[in-house]
Formats: sequence, C-alpha cells, structure tokens
Amino acid sequence: MEGQPCPLKIVDDMGGAFSMGVFGGGIYHFIRGWRNAARGYRLQGALSTVRLKAPATGGGFALWGFSFCTFDCTFIYLRQKEDPWNAIMAGAATGAFQVARAGTRQMLMGAAIGGILLGMIEGMNLMVGRFMNQQARMMTPQIVHKPKPPPPPPTNPFGIPTGEPARCSNDIGFNDPMDLAAEDRF
Repeated sequence: MEGQPCPLKIVDDMGGAFSMGVFGGGIYHFIRGWRNAARGYRLQGALSTVRLKAPATGGGFALWGFSFCTFDCTFIYLRQKEDPWNAIMAGAATGAFQVARAGTRQMLMGAAIGGILLGMIEGMNLMVGRFMNQQARMMTPQIVHKPKPPPPPPTNPFGIPTGEPARCSNDIGFNDPMDLAAEDRF
C-alpha cells in the first residue's frame, strides 16, 4: 500500500480491476463470440458478444477489487501493521463475501480458495523480492576501505619534528632486535 491512503486506494484498485476485467473479458468474449457465430457473421457475432459480456466481466472484477481492498484496509487498520497476512486474510474474506448468498458451506470453500490463492501470490512476492534483493546485493561493488595512516609526528612552528626519535622496536615496526640492528647499519 505504498503511496495512497486507503479511501483513495480502494477507488484506484476498483478502477484497475474493472479495466483488467474489461480488457481480459473483451479478449475472451471476442474469441468465444467468433467461435459460436455463424460462418458468414463471425466478426459481427464476436463484436456483439464483446459489447454485451465484457462490461459484466469488468463489473465482476471491479466488485472483487473493491471488496478485497476494503478488507485489506480494514485489516491494516485493525492490526496496525502492513504485512502479507493482511492480504491473505483479505483474500479469504473476499472469497467468502463473494458467495455469501450460496450458504455457509460455499462461504467456507470460497474463503479457503481465496486465502490459498492470495497466500500463493504473497509467497511468490516474498520469494521474488528476496531473489531481487540478493541479486542487487551481488551487483553492488564492495568498497574496501584502507586503514588510515598514522598521524604525523608533532612538529614545531618551523616544521621540524619535535620529541624523542623513535628507537623502540614497537615504534618503528620491528619486532626482532636483529632487524633493528640491521636497520641501523644502512
């Protein structure tokens, strides 16, 4: 639910579902009308079937989108968090709501189908999201930071180093006294 608050999202989803239903239903009913029309009247039969049936298919999709988004917004408000469980519960509630006139048994079947369908969709969304996140992480270059160099020795106002010269093996980086003696020969 990125971007829009719930009342506007409900109207937006309902319009999107109507558009998908009209477009997909138009294709389906065109093919069906073409096949069922008489041989000389196939185009007229296909267009007539689309004109009569595609808006009804779009209306069914719009009702489904409206009820799903309404239930989704309700669950988000009640649970005070946005996660895949809201969509799964909204799918189950929508499946039950769509067949409420058919009785309790059909409502339970519709709820099971809606919940399982939305569970599979949300599961695929999570898997694709993880995969894309993993791919993006592999594509980003790894930046290796070099350690900072040690600070320069203290100097006087003329830039001449002050203090004792480093004669301790730990100060100049030698751990072996023989290495220290070898360094003095050069």
